[in-house]
Formats: sequence, structure tokens, C-alpha cells
Amino acid sequence: MSVNPNEHLTIPKWVNEDYFLPILEKNVNGFDKIVSFTPIAATAPGENYTSVMIRVLIEVLLKDGSTQELSYILKTMLEASEGADAINAMGLFPKEKQMYEVHIPQFVQLYKEAGVDIELAPKCLLVDHTAEAISLVFEDLSRQKFVNCDRLRGFDMEHMHCVLRKLAELHAASVVVHDLYGPYDEQYNKSMYTEETRPLFEKMGEMRQAQYISAMRQWGLEDAEKYIQKLWTSSEFFDMTLQVNVVDESEFNVLNHGDCWSNNIMFNYKDNGEVDRTIFVDLQIGKWGSPAQDLWYLICTSASLDIKVKEFDHFIQIYHERLAECLKLLNYSKKIPLLRDLHIMMLKYGFWGPLTSNTVLTATLMPSDKDLNVSTMMDPGPKGDAMRLKTFSNIYYVEAMRLLLPFFEVKGLLEV
Repeated sequence: MSVNPNEHLTIPKWVNEDYFLPILEKNVNGFDKIVSFTPIAATAPGENYTSVMIRVLIEVLLKDGSTQELSYILKTMLEASEGADAINAMGLFPKEKQMYEVHIPQFVQLYKEAGVDIELAPKCLLVDHTAEAISLVFEDLSRQKFVNCDRLRGFDMEHMHCVLRKLAELHAASVVVHDLYGPYDEQYNKSMYTEETRPLFEKMGEMRQAQYISAMRQWGLEDAEKYIQKLWTSSEFFDMTLQVNVVDESEFNVLNHGDCWSNNIMFNYKDNGEVDRTIFVDLQIGKWGSPAQDLWYLICTSASLDIKVKEFDHFIQIYHERLAECLKLLNYSKKIPLLRDLHIMMLKYGFWGPLTSNTVLTATLMPSDKDLNVSTMMDPGPKGDAMRLKTFSNIYYVEAMRLLLPFFEVKGLLEV
């Protein structure tokens, strides 16, 4: 019996035997009936912010009289609240729906036709779109012994090597599909940062500024006031965020994963402990644009402290080597970018570094906390202030920022 990692999660009433019956009838050979049905949380508090993740444990009776234990992952939209409404309005689930129904199968097929079997994402068994919500049901990768790494420790060099190569495989296929069939749906040209969402993000930025500065003064940074003086106003920060999201179609662009951090990447291992398979989950924030977005996001959020800066240029080389291999394999018709071109992109779109580190990194490096959720983080009152200060002062975030801020400064990325 699996342990419930979040007893505080309310399971929607519609997640029941009737909902899963068609899935079982379609996917389980010799299915007769459900013997037991137990939905529990799939993630601990603080492990996921944009959706409800449920692990469904089912025991079934087969027609030959034997029983079988099964499990699935159900992902659905957050239930209505101030924070949930803001997240759901960003259009994350329609993107993920199309990724699983259209693009992941396209990418996998491209490789298959080139004579290579490459897996990118888990098998999606159901995409359910109702007036109230979009929900997806996936195979439970834990049944194949897939696990996440410890997000607070980050990826060592072996894991980074595997992820960078897998990211290159995803990106290369996305480029070739674009080359063959034309531009992606308009939704992939949009990020969550638009003029429509400016009021929301500027409000969030203003709410957090005082606590952020207070925390910075306690980080033990050499010349902390210098960095505080370089902090952007919420309006400046959002302007630069919009700028870094603009796509230059004369450059090499890819369909970015968009949320490429450790919890959205799973591994299984050989008997000797080496990584065997690497797979992406959570495809909600896909964005057409420079691969620098995913690369900055991955390195800032997920590389372990001892290699995050030290191996930065090496990471780009690992990615580029696999990207070039895959583009050649898939008969890409245009010029393959040079390694030098990618390093230039990383600098041109370098604001993805500070953007990621000042926003998502505060959550990805926060230890599990039952009170840490979208609603609390957007609470304008004392409760929200206390939680924001707690995330900015947490030792994992402090250590990362003590490393990253000087790195960003020497690259000129803290200039308005």
C-alpha cells in the first residue's frame, strides 16, 4: 500500500470507480471488475503548484479469476480559488492536452522512422475535456521504478548529462516538425507573461519586494547592498520578461519544455546504479522560442551547487553535441547551429537566468510545507508575507543565490 504524501489534499468526488472503468476496460486484458479503488495524493505539499496530482490505486479481478494491482496518475486543474483561477487562466492544460495528443506522438514517430526508438514522456491513457476542467490520466511511472531526484540536492553530473541529451532530443524533433509542417498552434507563441497578465505579475512582484530585500540582507552576500541596488522594480522586471519571450524567427528556435526542472524529469536505473532511462513529465508550459529558455531554467533550478556554475559552459556543449546528432539523424534541412551560436544565445537571452532564479527557484528549493501553495503565496496579508519571507530565507535558496548572483553579475545579466 502506497503512503499518502499529502493527507491535506481533497480528492475530487468525481475521481471514482465509474470514471476509471472505461480506462480499465480498454487497457487491461481480461478485465472483469474492480475489487478496490483508493485515490491518494501523488505529490507532497510544495512539489507541485499548477495542478492537482492524484495516484489512483486499483485492484482488479480478471476473467480467469486472478487479481491484479494497478496504479495510475490523474492530473487535473486546481479547484477554484484566487490563486487557482490565476493559474488556470494561463492556459496550461490546453497546451498539455495538445502535447500528449499531437506533438509527443509526432516526435516519437519521427525518430521511429529514422530507425531509433526514443521515449520522451509517459503514456497518456485519457485526455478528458469537459466544461469544468481538462484532466489527463497517465501510466504510473513508479511501476517501472522511475523516481525523481532530490530537488533540494539537485542533479549531479551524470543526471545532468542524461537530461541535457534528452532535452536535445525533444528540441531537435520539435524543430524538424516545425520545418516539415509549419508553425505550431498560436498558443505555443504565448507564455504566461503577456500584457494581459502584467497586472497579476506586477502585483505579485510588489508584494514580495520588501521580504526579498529583507532576506537578501541576511544572506551573507559580500556587498549585499550593491545587489539590492540592482534589483528591478516589478514593472522593469516584467518589461524584461516580455522582452526575453520575444521570438526572433531568423534564429534557431525550438518548442521548449517550458518548466524543465528536477520534479518534471524522472529516471530509472540499471542494477549497478547508473541511469538507464530518462523521461519528461508535465508538458503544460511549452513555448516556441530560443532553446536558451530551457537551458537556463534547467541549470538554474536543477544542477547541484557544486557544478551549477563550474560546469555551465560544459552543459551547453553536452546539449549541443546531442542536438547536432539528432538534427542530422532527422534530416533537418536548415543550418545546424554551431556551439558558438548557442553560447551567444545563452548571453542574448540571459535574463532567463535571473528570471528563473528570482521566481520559480524560490519554490523549487523550498522544503515541503503543507502551507506552501499558490493561494498562500498570493495572499497580500501577513500570512502571505510570512511565507514569502520563509521561502526567500530558506538555506537551500540562500546558498543557490549566493552562487548565482555573482555569476549573473560577471555576465552582465543584472543590468536593466
